[in-house]
Amino acid sequence: MIPPWSHLAHRFPLPTGLRSAARAPVLAVALLAVVVPHLVAQGAPTAFVNVSVLPMDSPEVLREMTVVVENGRISSVALAAEAVIPDGASVVDGTGLFLMPGLVDMHAHLDSDPSPDYLKVFLAAGTTTLRNLNALPEHADWKQQVLDGDLIGPTILTSGPVIAGPPDRSLVWIFWALQTAAVSAAGLLVWLALRLISRGKPVAAPRPRARRIVTWLGAMGAASAALIVSKVVPLNLYTRTTFPQAYIVDTEARARAEVRRQAAAGYDMIKPYDYMAPEQYLGVLQEASTEGIYAAGHLDVGISEALEAGIRDIVHVDEFLEYHTAEPLSLTSFRPVSFDYSGIPATVATVRDHDAAVVVNLTTDVNTVRYLEVGPDYFLRPEYSVLRPQYREGLQTGRVVRWAPQEAWRRDHLNPFLFELTRQLHEGGVLLLAGTDASMDNGSLPAHIHDELQLQVAAGLSPFEALRTATVNAQIVAARMGDEDLFGRIAPGYRGDLLLLRMNPLEDIRATTERVGVMTRGSWYPQAELDAMVADFVAGLGVQ
Repeated sequence: MIPPWSHLAHRFPLPTGLRSAARAPVLAVALLAVVVPHLVAQGAPTAFVNVSVLPMDSPEVLREMTVVVENGRISSVALAAEAVIPDGASVVDGTGLFLMPGLVDMHAHLDSDPSPDYLKVFLAAGTTTLRNLNALPEHADWKQQVLDGDLIGPTILTSGPVIAGPPDRSLVWIFWALQTAAVSAAGLLVWLALRLISRGKPVAAPRPRARRIVTWLGAMGAASAALIVSKVVPLNLYTRTTFPQAYIVDTEARARAEVRRQAAAGYDMIKPYDYMAPEQYLGVLQEASTEGIYAAGHLDVGISEALEAGIRDIVHVDEFLEYHTAEPLSLTSFRPVSFDYSGIPATVATVRDHDAAVVVNLTTDVNTVRYLEVGPDYFLRPEYSVLRPQYREGLQTGRVVRWAPQEAWRRDHLNPFLFELTRQLHEGGVLLLAGTDASMDNGSLPAHIHDELQLQVAAGLSPFEALRTATVNAQIVAARMGDEDLFGRIAPGYRGDLLLLRMNPLEDIRATTERVGVMTRGSWYPQAELDAMVADFVAGLGVQ
């Protein structure tokens, strides 16, 4: 296992708070003639006429088709010469264009920005559904507002707060010290107020009384520390206001109770994270199985042990790294370890035999090398202009500085291993998913969903197979999570989540970046309009 704190600099979400938004390229003004203004009402029908369709049930392209969307759903897919267009439908001329299902980001973080307008950044990048992997209370509201048509953005699937252990026992003492200071300050303020009220004059406390008060407050602090260390008081009582997107567990019973709470609250899934004792981590998975709630997260015990206990998908392909090194892997006390390729088939067989899914998420590791090569100026690139200024500054002084010694090792050893592992997982029949891990602290952006698809192709998947990780496969996993909606294909009855492209992505996967427009839940948005929404969002951040 990776030693404590080793994941912290890599992707520990607790201290990060807010994260990133993303870029969206501005299309030529000539494209405006192709599209019509978006339809705010989901019930208004839209017809994509004479368009080439990628239904995603096969690598076939259906030429000269008309696709009609009504009431948020695809109502017909027919040859253009035979199609019936409803009265009053808005017509989008698809001549020479390609229509595919909207993309699904199965690893995203909505705590990257406090504004619900952040969702528009995902939508402008072509993401019409996302899976949020550590929820704040407001995210449930965002999810419902999108469903009600009151908020523009992708459809949201969400976990509750991540369930994690304390990264280090020193965290307990930090919270004890903060609590003791707060108790002491509050006590002194109360004492001063009472003195002022009772005497109506400045306080000049006798030394014996002051000593008694200090002794009393110290005793309270010591009692507080004893309660924390003895686990009589849950550690989460002290961490939940600072890390609301995480539930910090200190006993197996409390870990199981949090699973039951999240299941009762109606979350789509739970996310077990790092730093838990083995009995706590396994208890979380076992309780999730008992409660019938889907579990997707990190590996904190052996692969077989986690899968047997009930984890249903692993949300980073690099979670497997530590099982393929001859010595412990640490990214904080860095040393360039080597990887054992010979063990990959056994890992693939274990994951496949348990019918678990894996979020590939190559973009995070590859993008890490890119910014290490350039240095802090990498985050001055245009796509990062949507970040709040303080977050961009954080990136410029974060991993790009701490991980500088890892550049060559990551490029020459770690990333090639991940590419080979991805190839063998795919060829071994493991269900793969696309995800960005869009986060303020790791330099990943919503628009990196396209980088993810391109990297999968570089790893050996065909463009069609890569597109399925962000469409069809995502819907399969959503169904396992209990979502009965249909999306990820172009067929009658499926949700009206669509991308209109200028080129065929089956011939060149980069075509997903050349969008004419995006439809989400039956509402059509020309790309120029989405880009304007992102520009407004950026202006609201005070970014020039």
